[in-house]
Amino acid sequence: MPPQQERQTAKLVTAEEIHSGRYFEKEGFTPNYLLTPEGRRISRARTVGTVVDTFTNDDETYGSLTVDDGTDTVQLKFFSDLGPMDGFSDGDVVEAVGKVREYQGQVYLNAEVLVHRDPEDEMSHLLKHRRQLIEFQGFRDTVEQMHESGKSRGDIENEMAGRLGDDEVDAVLQSLNEDFGDGSEERENLEREVISAVEDLDDGEGADYSDIMEEVDGTEDELESAVNTLLSEGTFYEPQPGKIKKL
Repeated sequence: MPPQQERQTAKLVTAEEIHSGRYFEKEGFTPNYLLTPEGRRISRARTVGTVVDTFTNDDETYGSLTVDDGTDTVQLKFFSDLGPMDGFSDGDVVEAVGKVREYQGQVYLNAEVLVHRDPEDEMSHLLKHRRQLIEFQGFRDTVEQMHESGKSRGDIENEMAGRLGDDEVDAVLQSLNEDFGDGSEERENLEREVISAVEDLDDGEGADYSDIMEEVDGTEDELESAVNTLLSEGTFYEPQPGKIKKL
């Protein structure tokens, strides 16, 4: 019998945390994960927020819900089976569980479970996440201090036993060597340029995606990420494949 991939625990997250991390693709039975600046590895996530946008393509093979949890927005995406989206509309508070995925620079949740929640559950989720993050940050600081003092990974794992698992220690140590510079000002400037280009290129039916790529200076990955962010935020929408239009 072939080996089975262990089902990952869904960790409490916020949209802000999702967008602050770096995504890593792994091979074989090792799950892909998002590494946050605090040193948390997240393969499956649980979040609560308010639906601010819904989308389904014409042939109903793809759909998404954009959810705002008060820290930022994140997209919940559905492929082929759009049944879980039924009954959800703008203004609904939803709890979602899904695998963290990335496409063309945009991190999203491949949603597995959706449940209606009450408005107060959104704040409750944020408070619970905050408490967990504060506790984890204390453990992270301890690991960082031991690492800087020259202790080996094995020694750190032994001293943190009962507080952090070996995988969690490994994740914290990995985060200490990663660059999480957000480049927020550069991204905002690029997004403004993309918005301006779409407005200039729109012939009434939307701007051609390829024309936007030629009009704005930047790498293909940077431009794709900017367009995806603006689509996720609801600034843009796609009236048809390959066309981008400003709302």
